[in-house]
Amino acid sequence: MNQSCTYTLRRTAAIGAAIAIVAASSAFGFGASAASAATDETAAPSTTATSAPQDATTDPAPTPTPTPTPVATTTPAADPATTTSAAAEQPAPEASTPVTWADPSTEDAPIVLTATAGQPFSHTFTAQGGGGGPLEYLFNPLSFDPSNDVNGWSWNEQTGVLSATPKSTIDGPALFEVTATDQHQSAVQYVQVDIEPGAPVGVTFGVDSSDSDVSWQVDADGTIREYTPGGTGETVVSEVPATVGSSMTLAGLAVDALGNRTTPGDGYPRSTVTSTTASDAVAWDPKWSSNTVTFSEPGTRTLIVSEGGVSTSFTVRVSETPAPADVAGIVIGVLPADEASGDRWGVEGDVITSYPEDGDPKEVDAIPARQGDRVQIRALAVDADGQPVGDHADLTFSSDVASDRIEYDPEAAATWVTFEHASPHTITVTAGDVTSTIHFAVQPTATTAVSTTHTGPASGTLAYTGADESGPLAWALGLLASGAGLLVWRLRRRLG
Repeated sequence: MNQSCTYTLRRTAAIGAAIAIVAASSAFGFGASAASAATDETAAPSTTATSAPQDATTDPAPTPTPTPTPVATTTPAADPATTTSAAAEQPAPEASTPVTWADPSTEDAPIVLTATAGQPFSHTFTAQGGGGGPLEYLFNPLSFDPSNDVNGWSWNEQTGVLSATPKSTIDGPALFEVTATDQHQSAVQYVQVDIEPGAPVGVTFGVDSSDSDVSWQVDADGTIREYTPGGTGETVVSEVPATVGSSMTLAGLAVDALGNRTTPGDGYPRSTVTSTTASDAVAWDPKWSSNTVTFSEPGTRTLIVSEGGVSTSFTVRVSETPAPADVAGIVIGVLPADEASGDRWGVEGDVITSYPEDGDPKEVDAIPARQGDRVQIRALAVDADGQPVGDHADLTFSSDVASDRIEYDPEAAATWVTFEHASPHTITVTAGDVTSTIHFAVQPTATTAVSTTHTGPASGTLAYTGADESGPLAWALGLLASGAGLLVWRLRRRLG
């Protein structure tokens, strides 16, 4: 019996120890399956025979001591609250897919969108992929400077919305580089926004007259803006003046409400002009893509300019041609052939004023020159108010020295004089009954170099500072020396 008790205690102790080991191993994170496998490996299954109970009064035969049979034990199910593994305690990484755009693009082959001038435009960019959170959209303008953006482009990096109410088509399409990103990976899309003009509302054009140096600009709504040379700005007028026999040149462009051209194509469009006075002649000039209207009789008429399916009209008042003004004087500027020289001279009547490059203007008896020199003379006849009468080609030049060579230069609207001999020379300029004389003091040179070919006009301007500005011819001399007045009057003669 003592042996049986001893065995029972041993067995109970072994089972308790196994349970304690398994529980301890579970608490320290070891898997239950590992403990179970270790137990199964050492325990061989067996059966134990049980002897019949013996009589307490009978001396039993000696009973051999049974060998303890290891009992297979089953590991209790682990408590979910206490058996969470260390790996399970770490957060699982979020799923991430590449960021992509539905439509592929390159800078040379962008996605093309269309906006209309004067109308709100909005487009939402949407890419796919990323780490599951919202994507961010970065915008990079490639075709314009955001600090000087006339069309007012704006964008939202969180929503991917690009918007504007564009105004101008002149700068061409707007090109953007749009980058969608989740801060780890990104994708780029190139987008081009073409800006189309709005619906045409009228025709705008400039007007030039053959008998005036004033110009006009007519807006699409018929507003006439007048510009005077030397003026401070525009003046709005109700009509454009003209004279019988004069002509006007103009060419119209159809535009939208913002002034954007609405006629497609690179070539200048062909506008048409009609007049409410049947005798007015209208001719199209294909070289300059413009219309010329010539007025044959006095009176007020309306000119209608059409292009691109729309028209704009303005009023022209034609007066009788005034009688030519009498010539009251001749204004003259003399420039040396040597472009390096800054000296200039002005002549009014027989008075010569020197304008040296360095120094103050002063009156002189004669203009200095050397034998073989060439000088350029620019001159205009003017009336009593200092207004030009005719142009340089209407003047006559002569010299009191027969060997002087006098050549008219139509390109420069000037006359060249070459001095062959050293002596005093007097050049006379005549306009009708009015004359003006220019005195030259030509000095000899050791080696005479006479120009035999025309080398072109000299450049430069005649500074008319210091002259008597109260005189009627003063301002005309400055205009003459710059050459601007001559070119204007040459143009008038060609158009007249």
